[in-house]
Amino acid sequence: IFERQVEMDVNDRVDRSLVLKRITMAVLTTIGVFACTELLATHIDSVKLNDTGDGRILAEEDNSFPSIRRLAIVRPFGVSSAASFSQSFSDWTDFPPCNVADHSGDENDVDIDIFLSFSRTYEEDPFAASSVKSIIDKFHAERSSTGSSWSKCFRNIYAIEANIPAGDDVYLPNQAKKNMMWVNGPNRQFSAAVRSVTGGDFGKYDAMFLMEGDCVPVKEYWMDSLRKEAERSFLEHGPF
Repeated sequence: IFERQVEMDVNDRVDRSLVLKRITMAVLTTIGVFACTELLATHIDSVKLNDTGDGRILAEEDNSFPSIRRLAIVRPFGVSSAASFSQSFSDWTDFPPCNVADHSGDENDVDIDIFLSFSRTYEEDPFAASSVKSIIDKFHAERSSTGSSWSKCFRNIYAIEANIPAGDDVYLPNQAKKNMMWVNGPNRQFSAAVRSVTGGDFGKYDAMFLMEGDCVPVKEYWMDSLRKEAERSFLEHGPF
């Protein structure tokens, strides 16, 4: 349901943070969701342990609860992409995230929020602040209208910031083989986004999906597919 528009050289010499970043990207590409241990730990009490009497302990899963009730979709962007950031949502009009009719008044529906994550601070970059404000204003206007809009697939939208100093906010793919800090900006932005989502200021989430700029929908109702895949993965593998 997505296409990635970037290739990576796995033979690059990288530091530990870069390895983590690549593993994360691989997971997102493969299953479409990154479920943080901290986010899913609340469900661990639903797993019962049974002593078989022969030294083995088996886990018996209690499926009486929904696996995912709240999902955070994080959309990171930086100074260089601020100008085109709002336009990236046009793909969501061409390929709606969900079938709005199927989500109207469903008490079992999953609450999904969008987080617009800026690499620096909105205060120091008025252009980025203006871009995000236009996205948020349009979201609320269309969500409260009677017409059909992708915004009705979501519960809310928030603006968060990573507060990375300009000198550290770097992404230099052409220096990947000689500069271990070439991807420092995205790494720190990812960490900051996780802290924001899991910090509790916006409530408690069960899962998080990092939807970077090169993650482009190519099929309608992609969010419904993403949610189902996340639930299937959790039920099959448990918290991870």
